[in-house]
Amino acid sequence: MATPLWFQAPLFTSLQPAQRERLGQLARPRTLDPDAILFMEEEPCTGFFVLVEGSIQLTRCADIPGAHPTLAVIMPVASFAEAAMFGGEAFPATATALKPSRVVHFPKGPFLVAMREDPDLALAIIHAQAVWLRKLTHTVEQLTGSDSSDRLRNWIREQVPRGGSLVLPVTKKVLAAQLGMTPETLSRGLRNLQDQGLLRVTGTTLHRLKD
Repeated sequence: MATPLWFQAPLFTSLQPAQRERLGQLARPRTLDPDAILFMEEEPCTGFFVLVEGSIQLTRCADIPGAHPTLAVIMPVASFAEAAMFGGEAFPATATALKPSRVVHFPKGPFLVAMREDPDLALAIIHAQAVWLRKLTHTVEQLTGSDSSDRLRNWIREQVPRGGSLVLPVTKKVLAAQLGMTPETLSRGLRNLQDQGLLRVTGTTLHRLKD
């Protein structure tokens, strides 16, 4: 029998085979078309999800009418919405599929029962939340502590190896939202980096030439 892809999520890597097997009995697979909404901000939390294929954008409503800041773009294989399971909270963001996607849903009630009965599983959840918090803090620091050109350059340094290439996993519009800028600002930033001989853009592929 093939190993389920959701086993690869960092949340589950430290678990024993018997623990994964138990969670497999809770797993509920779902498929999503592009632009399909998985859950809405402020809806009651039904559990958490693991993305195994595609991409999911997490956005929140802002004070500016029509604005939907991007909190994160989830890529496979990763879990999300775990924190909302605790304390009877609602989903803190809206999750939208950016392309055809497959997720696995772990229902809140049965999963919390499993956590109570298995301390190692509870510790894995705590560790996953600590990692997510560090990542979110880093994102906030980047968005508030640097201008758009610095954010773009830092993102390229983190995502594209020097002398290597990267096919954008999301559209430029989504990437712009993720970096806290407009698509026009992103396009200007990419052109500036090309003019400086730091980057070459071929369609949706970024070729990093040097720092």
